[in-house]
Amino acid sequence: MTASGVPGPAELGRGVLVAAGAPAPAPWAGSERLVLAEAAVADPEHLVLRLHEAWANRTPVVVEVLADPAAFRAPRAHPVVPWRVGAAFEPWWDRLHYLLWANNYDAREGEPVWWWTRKAIRLGARADDTGAGDVILGDGRAVWIDGGPRGDALSASLALVHHESVEAGSLSVVPAPAPPTAALAPDQLAAVAHGAGPLRVIAPAGSGKTRVLTARLRHVLEARGYERRSVLAVAYNRKAREEMAARTQGTGGRIQTLNAWGFALLERGLGRRPTVLDEREVRTIVEGLLPRRARRVNTDPLAPYLDGLSLIRLGLRAPDEVEADLEGEAEGLAAIFDPYRAELARRGAVDFDEQVYRAVELLLHDGEFRRAAQADHRHLLVDEFQDLTPAHVLLVRLLSCPTFDVFGVGDDDQTIYGHAGADPGFLIDFAEWFPGAHATALEVNYRCAAPITRAAGTLLSYNHRRVDKVIVAGPDVSDAPDALRLIEHDVALGATALADVVEEWLALPGATATEMAVLTRVNSLLLAPQVALAERGIPLDSALGPEVLDRLGARAALAYLRLAVSPDSVDPRDLLEVHRRPSRGLPNWAEKWLGRCRSLEEVHRIAERVDDAKVADKFADLAADLDSLALRAAK
Repeated sequence: MTASGVPGPAELGRGVLVAAGAPAPAPWAGSERLVLAEAAVADPEHLVLRLHEAWANRTPVVVEVLADPAAFRAPRAHPVVPWRVGAAFEPWWDRLHYLLWANNYDAREGEPVWWWTRKAIRLGARADDTGAGDVILGDGRAVWIDGGPRGDALSASLALVHHESVEAGSLSVVPAPAPPTAALAPDQLAAVAHGAGPLRVIAPAGSGKTRVLTARLRHVLEARGYERRSVLAVAYNRKAREEMAARTQGTGGRIQTLNAWGFALLERGLGRRPTVLDEREVRTIVEGLLPRRARRVNTDPLAPYLDGLSLIRLGLRAPDEVEADLEGEAEGLAAIFDPYRAELARRGAVDFDEQVYRAVELLLHDGEFRRAAQADHRHLLVDEFQDLTPAHVLLVRLLSCPTFDVFGVGDDDQTIYGHAGADPGFLIDFAEWFPGAHATALEVNYRCAAPITRAAGTLLSYNHRRVDKVIVAGPDVSDAPDALRLIEHDVALGATALADVVEEWLALPGATATEMAVLTRVNSLLLAPQVALAERGIPLDSALGPEVLDRLGARAALAYLRLAVSPDSVDPRDLLEVHRRPSRGLPNWAEKWLGRCRSLEEVHRIAERVDDAKVADKFADLAADLDSLALRAAK
């Protein structure tokens, strides 16, 4: 309370806590009165929603405290299973504790106390009894300590230190309001300059999504003075992270991929660095857990199990439900889910999805860890929001809680990871997941020619569930009628047809390969076009690396090709690669025999030497199939 008896400038919206039956201090005589009773502690939803609304809108309230706040002072552990609670899990007591104290005086014992003043004094400030502020800094400035939402457009005459700074051990003064420094279009500027609270930014293709997200990161760090430790930008993959980092050099901003974020949380929470298993190691564990009756003979019998494990953990779905949806392709999946995770824990290891799922689990189960981590994630900027799975959204919500200050950027029309559990509904219904969220949209496609933008807008309008949006072509793009051309081709000749078009374009005067791009739905589909272009000597810069050839399907295909073109000089490793794809039903000892073969003729000899007629037939079938491939390759 200031010397004049006024609870700070009215626009700060401070409330007050009072004891049971106590009248409100005079400055709050007309304010709404809320009651913190034992029933509200047991079931805090209604009170939390009202407190959050008052805090977000800076509406002073009186909270009559009937229950002891010590009951939820320590953050609660939630020993729940992530897939059982889903993305909608609410840490109500985290929110209740924060909202009770963030912007309210404590007058339970009489004279109102502003606890942020006492905390600031411990950092070196001194109390201000003149009414010019809450405290006086070392340089003599009187400042108010703001307990409300960060980013509000408050009077420029107010000298403020935000409570997040005090929480971080700093007395940094909030900078004077300043617009973003980047040259931005009006719709982009509206997103970057957004004030307080969560914001959904709908960003259609070519509208400057990455530009907006990185400009926002730079703006809150440099122009608004947000603590760097409290801000994190989340990229969907490493390439996006690298691009965002390049655009924000010099800001010191934190940028992580979703999985790197999960891994860093695990390393911090566990106090050690987990081992990350590759797919081969994961397959070994899964295969060892499956009873023989659950194994299936097909081209890749373990693939449905790997997909199922991902759907359970990233999709936060019940194991038996996922197993049922896989329609007999993953019998026993539900039974191995817990043993599989137990084996990962025994090894001190994680796989790709476990980095996120285990981080979520740790945040739920360890309240102290969750509260400490939340202090480092007060403001999140999240790219490609439409491709977040329920586990990703739960991770974002647990760490952005209690204020849910999330700057979510994406386009519900561009969801490409639905097979892994991604749901555009998280972006469409953004305000339901992040209370008090605002919404804005980018509308101009600067990347594509006008006919492409118009065609895309027409096509996307057929999506049944989407955010209504305006998509217009940029002012400087081509409106030539031939800018969009649809070419029909045989499915098997797609890469050849693509290479033909590229050669045609390169023949145009002044055309260069750097002006052309090949787009596919997923990276793996780039392989055939890459080979076709390379064979014609066309220079290219591909998103694919050598690791694509190490995927199971590609490894097997390449092994078959090498065996076909060199039947008299084979690498035994290729035989070991192909004899299970498709499975031949050979016994385990077959690998030892195949490992000694140096030609296809030697595979035939094995078939002649084996006593078991059924096994001999299987070796003979393998040899015959490889002979057939060799004959085709020789033509």
